Amino acid sequence: MHIKKIVLLSALVIVAFKSQAQKSEHLIPKDAVTVFSINNINLFQKISLDDLISYDFMEEVHQELFDGSTSGSTLKDSGLDFDQKLNVFYGKANKSEISGFTFGIKNEANLFKVFDDFDLLEDMSKNGVKVYGSFFNNLIIKGNNALLIRVEPTMEYINQVTDSIWYARGNESPFGYFEEDVESDEETILNEEVYEEDENIENETEEQLFPEASEDPNVKNYYELRDSIQLIIQEGQLDAILKELLEKNINLANSDVRFAELLTHNSEGVFYMDNARNIDKSNGLWYFQTVLPSLYKDIQELYNGNVILGDLYLKDQKVEVDIVAQYGRGLGEIYNEMNDSKFDKNILKYIPNNSSGYFSYNVNLRKAYEKAYEIIMPILNQEKNAQIAMNVLTIELLNEFINKDALFGTYKGSMFGSFNGFKKIKTKKIEFFYDENTFEYGERVAEAEEDMPIFTYGITIDRDDIPEKILNHFGRLTSKIQNKGKYWVFENAILDAAPLYMINRNGLFILTNDEDLAVNHADGYGKEKLNKKAAKRAKKSGFMYANINVAQTIDRFPMDILNDRQNEMIQTLKGKSGNLELLSSKTSVKQTEFKLEYTYQGTDPSGKHLLDLINSLYIVTK
Repeated sequence: MHIKKIVLLSALVIVAFKSQAQKSEHLIPKDAVTVFSINNINLFQKISLDDLISYDFMEEVHQELFDGSTSGSTLKDSGLDFDQKLNVFYGKANKSEISGFTFGIKNEANLFKVFDDFDLLEDMSKNGVKVYGSFFNNLIIKGNNALLIRVEPTMEYINQVTDSIWYARGNESPFGYFEEDVESDEETILNEEVYEEDENIENETEEQLFPEASEDPNVKNYYELRDSIQLIIQEGQLDAILKELLEKNINLANSDVRFAELLTHNSEGVFYMDNARNIDKSNGLWYFQTVLPSLYKDIQELYNGNVILGDLYLKDQKVEVDIVAQYGRGLGEIYNEMNDSKFDKNILKYIPNNSSGYFSYNVNLRKAYEKAYEIIMPILNQEKNAQIAMNVLTIELLNEFINKDALFGTYKGSMFGSFNGFKKIKTKKIEFFYDENTFEYGERVAEAEEDMPIFTYGITIDRDDIPEKILNHFGRLTSKIQNKGKYWVFENAILDAAPLYMINRNGLFILTNDEDLAVNHADGYGKEKLNKKAAKRAKKSGFMYANINVAQTIDRFPMDILNDRQNEMIQTLKGKSGNLELLSSKTSVKQTEFKLEYTYQGTDPSGKHLLDLINSLYIVTK
């Protein structure tokens, strides 16, 4: 009887192990830094494949939109296993960038009816693995699970390897053609007539523009060499990832216990972002990585344990995201001191009840500075680099000489902002024209009318005398800055067309382009201020709070004042209606908790709203 129990238990362990090994999340590479795992993909069955593939996190299969293979199909038709997770991932290191997703397969034939651009590259049927390729993407099928992955070497690494090989062969700079000395004298810079009439000058071919690496025609020129190297590096990096996943069974789930624990959560989806590894892709730290590796290592240690984990829940007409930001002790102590700040109730006076978007951010900048000084300065003092030593000396002297009471009394660290619609302003813009008769280009100033967002931004201060001194001084220098009693005005400060108002009252220094606020409500909106219910939620929300009416803000927000990445994120929420609210909890030395709530309206399925939110988060974290 005892033996039977052992045999039965062993069989159950084997079955459980096989079941565990066959899950789609076990194909996520350990180098993934950001992961979105959707637990309940049944929500997306009725969403068209064209809509799904158009999202940024599905960019690896965007080409499927152009061949008609996804037209009229839904996710239900794609052969996916709806009992498994759909996992979207992204990662970037110094030498490569990876992105893709993993999923379960219910019907492989249906899968390839939809995604028909992939050709079989390698069949390892004995190991239960098939490798397919399409452009720069690869599809790996292992049993009933699939990994679609794109591996791209970074251009910095490609150029580094290419240059090393190119110059090792004794070649000169391939860009020498473009570096020829050009005389600055007007008579010798350009003589178009002589150049055009000289019949001895033959048209230069593309081969002349890009010099050969060698007289041997088998040796590729620089640009062909770089393309070949890119392909070889890409293949090598993909091969290394697949060996880790398929032969060594190394993946993110068994490399990070935090991610493994997150996968057990009973929510519609989870997300994971390892900020400790995200620091590696920060362009601003390249100097430390190459010149001061020991200091870079210390900075990395400071970021150890810094990870963001989240759960996504679908409720009636609402998407909720519970976020936990975890960090190591060093950063935790700094954050804990920084967020030890009381909510300033004065800011509520300056947020109107009809505001379509507002936020508050309450921090204690002085405490954060002192704790950061205590933790970071010993790290810097260990460096024996002369430049670092001089910087340390400068910081220490400034710390002794600067009046920190005046500095942090002028800016304590807390701030607020509100967005209150738009107004039309008349501006001037430059128009360019071309005269077809004279073949001349020209420009002229034209009147224009633009939508300007009405904004208010304020900081909390103790020393209101210091901003007043600065404004009085500038007021003597220019007539554009004028003291109007309860407020100051800077004429034509915005787009050289609209005034900027400054209010220095009630422990706040406020910048706004809202004339009504400055002229009629310099001491606050009174009865028109934010209602009690909304004010209470803001006051209870730890160090950070935000509330945005999506339709009234994002749909009308001028895109030209944002960068490309911000525009991508905003674009995913355009055309939506509803409300976004961000709340935070009290910070400890270990973590801070946040809650993001998106309450929506309309007839779109809940899964569509969840995808929109995931796409926005994906763009932010990429």
